[in-house]
Amino acid sequence: MVPPAPLNDGSPFAWASPRVAAILEGAATDTAQSDEDLAWLEHTGGALANALRNYRLQARLIGKRLTPNAALLRFQGSDQLTVSAIEQRTSQLLTTHGLRVIRVSAEPGAVVASVARPHRELVSLPTVLRHREVDDVAGRRNQRLVVGVRESDGSTLYLRPGTTHAPHTLIAGTTGSGKSVLLQNLLLDIAMTNVPATARITLIDPKQGVDYQLLEKLPHLDGGIVVEQNEAVAQLTSLTEEMDNRYRRFREIGEGVTNLAGYNKLVSESRRLPVRWLVHDEFAEWMLVDEYKKAVQTTVQRLGVKARAAGIFLIFAAQRPEDRVMPVQLRDNLGNRLILRVESEGTSRISLLEEGAERLLGKGQLAARLQDEDGVVLAQVPMLAPDVMRAVVAALRQDFTPP
Repeated sequence: MVPPAPLNDGSPFAWASPRVAAILEGAATDTAQSDEDLAWLEHTGGALANALRNYRLQARLIGKRLTPNAALLRFQGSDQLTVSAIEQRTSQLLTTHGLRVIRVSAEPGAVVASVARPHRELVSLPTVLRHREVDDVAGRRNQRLVVGVRESDGSTLYLRPGTTHAPHTLIAGTTGSGKSVLLQNLLLDIAMTNVPATARITLIDPKQGVDYQLLEKLPHLDGGIVVEQNEAVAQLTSLTEEMDNRYRRFREIGEGVTNLAGYNKLVSESRRLPVRWLVHDEFAEWMLVDEYKKAVQTTVQRLGVKARAAGIFLIFAAQRPEDRVMPVQLRDNLGNRLILRVESEGTSRISLLEEGAERLLGKGQLAARLQDEDGVVLAQVPMLAPDVMRAVVAALRQDFTPP
C-alpha cells in the first residue's frame, strides 16, 4: 500500500499524514505566560537573591526564565557563590523563605537555580509537535523522537539513538512520575513519523500491557504486546540473530556498506529492512528470575554499539533500576538516561549517575543525560489526551490498512 503523502502546504504538521495532521492541529493550543506568572517570576528572583545575600553569599541575578515547572534563575558565579553553597542551604531556603530549590547547576560564569512553581503549566504534545524536526519527511523515515521541552530555553529535546546519542536507552521513574506517558509518546512518535515498512516495534510489558491498550492496534507493532517471559526471551534472542543476519547482508552486498542506511540505498524496495525498536517496560520485575536476567544481559551486551549500524534500538524502563536487577554491564550499555522522579538518592545515582532525580517534581519533569549534551538536561514531558491518542491510532490504521 502506498502511504499517504505528508502535507507540503506550510502546515505546522507538514511531517504528518493529512489524517494525523488534522487531528493534531485540532488538539494543539496556544499558551502564553500570564501577568500573574511573570509577577511570580520577578518576585522569586528577588526573594532568592536576597535570601542568598542574607547567608553572605554574593548573589547577582543576571537572568531569569519561567519554565513549565520552575523559575530558572541565573546568578553570576564567584568564589563565594557555588553550586554546593546553595545546595547546602536548600532546607533553609524552603523552611525559612518558602523557596523550593529543586536543582542547582553550573554554567560558564554562572550558577543556575531552579525554584519550583506553585502552579505548574501543562505542556501539550500536539503543541510541542508543531514544526518538529524529522529525519526524512518524504521517505517517512525518522529516528529523531520527541522527549519533551527543555527547561533551559523552551526548545524541543530529542532522543536520537540512530545518530548522535547512544543506541540504547534507560528510562526510570516511580509511580506518578510520568514514565508511562513518556513511553507512550515515544511509541506513538515512531508510528507517526515512519511507515510500517521502515520501522517495526516490539513491546514487552510484564504488567499485561495495561498502560498501552490504546496503542495495541498500531500497524507498526509486531505481534501485539508481549506479556509472557518465554515469549520475551524469544524476542530478545531473535534480535541478536537479526543483527547478525543484517551484518551478513551488508557483507554480501559489498560496496563498502557498513550500516542499514547504506544497505537500503543500494537494494530494491522489496529488500529494504526496517529499523527495529524493542521497548521493554518494567524489566526489573522479571530480572529477579535468573534465566531472564541472563537473557537480558546477554542480549544487551551482544547488541552493544553494533546494534546502531544494524538499525536496532533498545529502550528499557523500570520504576526502580536497583543494583540487584541492573548489573553494571547492563547499565553501561544503556547509555541514554531519561530519568523522571525516583524514590531515593541511591536510585538517582544508579540511573542518572548523580543525585537530583529524587527532587524532581513528578508528572513528567525529567532529567536527561545524553551523549552529545553537556551534563544533565532538565525537560518536561508533554501530555496527550486519551481521546486524541485514540484518534491518532485510528488514523494511522486507516493510513496503512489496505482498502
